[in-house]
Amino acid sequence: MLSCIITRDYLTVQSTKDDENKAEVEIILVELFPKNYGESHAYQMICLQKTELKVKFIDVTPREDKQNLCPTFSYSFSLINNEIVLKTPADASEKVSQWLKNTVLPQVVKWSKEIVPNKAHKFCNKSLALVSLDKYYEKYNKLKLKYGKEMVKIWPECTDPTKFVYEDVAIATYLLLLWEEQMTSQTFVDVGCGNGLLVYILTMEGHDGLGVDVRKRKIWDLYPDNIKLKEMTVTPTNIHTISQGTWIIGNHSDELTPWIPVIAARSSYKCNFFLLPCCAYNFDGTKYQRQNSLKSQYTEYLEYIQTVCQEFGFETKMDRLKIPSTKRICLIGRQRLYEEDEYDKYLDVIHEIVNEQIGLSLNGVTNNELNDFKTRDPVEKVRNCTQVDKGVCSQIIMCITNYLLEGCPLEADWYCGKKVQINDLVDLIPSNLLKALKSECGGLQTLLRNNHHIFEVQKGCVQFRFPRTIEEVKKNMINKKQGNDVKMQVKICWFFNNHPQKCPLDRSVCSFLHEKH
Repeated sequence: MLSCIITRDYLTVQSTKDDENKAEVEIILVELFPKNYGESHAYQMICLQKTELKVKFIDVTPREDKQNLCPTFSYSFSLINNEIVLKTPADASEKVSQWLKNTVLPQVVKWSKEIVPNKAHKFCNKSLALVSLDKYYEKYNKLKLKYGKEMVKIWPECTDPTKFVYEDVAIATYLLLLWEEQMTSQTFVDVGCGNGLLVYILTMEGHDGLGVDVRKRKIWDLYPDNIKLKEMTVTPTNIHTISQGTWIIGNHSDELTPWIPVIAARSSYKCNFFLLPCCAYNFDGTKYQRQNSLKSQYTEYLEYIQTVCQEFGFETKMDRLKIPSTKRICLIGRQRLYEEDEYDKYLDVIHEIVNEQIGLSLNGVTNNELNDFKTRDPVEKVRNCTQVDKGVCSQIIMCITNYLLEGCPLEADWYCGKKVQINDLVDLIPSNLLKALKSECGGLQTLLRNNHHIFEVQKGCVQFRFPRTIEEVKKNMINKKQGNDVKMQVKICWFFNNHPQKCPLDRSVCSFLHEKH
């Protein structure tokens, strides 16, 4: 018999059961953390009524705390006739009830379809397994307040600051907690450091380090003088120049991902690594190709990198980070699988493995031998379809137009065309045009959004956008506080030239010019 008592100064819950798996009722007490550390926490009691296939959520937060993290009323989910049913009290808040219905319920249904059978192995399914959750939450909020808000304000890059800033704050939090266990300040090299924010936070928190990247970022100039960032291209010929520090960091290092454990291994016997893979690459800089169609590309690549790390002599552990990214599983090498007196032997093993993978020697590589090795170009490639050949764009647009206009009733009012899924359109476009689109790092959805004066894209569906009047454009610009200086009736109206019923607007009010090409 197992007796579990959870006691707070305001609550005592007792659950007694002979066998957890056979228990008819299970009680769980959870603490919900707010995004802002200073706000009130919330507490929920979850009652799993297994024989009734029902789970009930009860708010047990002390009234004086005035939490706003979860509904203050009780609600439940039940499985009835193979359907998930949400039940809320009749007097429940309408706004919160709608949130449960429109946001939470669809997510619960989605999760229920993704449940893995008991005998199946779910890949790295626990988050922050290698650090203390309480310490992580406390430190993350302190760092977020200390560095996050200010960085978001001054962010000079084109990327979304809320994503990149708080992601790097979370990664820094995780690393700092790992390093606390070693009791001394660490030294590090962040390979492919990008915006350098991770280097900045770790350095300011007392750990000396260097960040290297193939391209300097604008934000580098905003950091203090003690932040060491270096613009350089890392190749097999010069990895020894950055083989320093007690930690080698690869945070979304792309082409250099498989090289991170190589750099760590060659640095010293006591050097460790932290690796957060994103895009899958081989040692020679080519894209990694999946071998097993039963696994996702991401899962198989993680397994491949873990195997490589272990072959290099690292005891490699995986953990799932709490960051705003779908690629959030990291690999950590803190210990070796061999004794220090075998270090030179393992360097030879690494040399042989890499030589087999890439066909290159780590020592004395000539420039001719490096022709096939490709790292990221110092000049960032445009990835928004604007460099695609105009003829290719026109052909793709006409393929889509013809499909949307199929069965257009010419005698009726202006026909806005069919509404179709983007995935359905892909099959209509000749493979040579799709190939040309992908060669410029473009996707069909990006191309459609670039032509937003023609197409409207919402929730994965495409249809024609009804042409906008001059007044509508002006009103939209005022609402967006973008001024009133937009020039209209300069570009030729696409609908006037390409729609079988012409443009539905009179030439005097259409924001585009009604002229023949």
